[in-house]
Amino acid sequence: MQGHGKMGVWDIETPALIRYGQLTNDEFFISEQAARGGVQITNPSDTDPIVMLKHFGPGNPDLDL
Repeated sequence: MQGHGKMGVWDIETPALIRYGQLTNDEFFISEQAARGGVQITNPSDTDPIVMLKHFGPGNPDLDL
């Protein structure tokens, strides 16, 4: 994961170094209702991309096993 920006109203960031016990803004849960309504992800950087992993719940047509 890489980058920083916003997911909806929440700040997202992936720090390069995480110390034991430090809180980060790199893990989020999006409910089905919010996902169906759409969640906007914005990146304020012209050069640093946002790279993230997405995990889908059971029954999602995008989940191909």
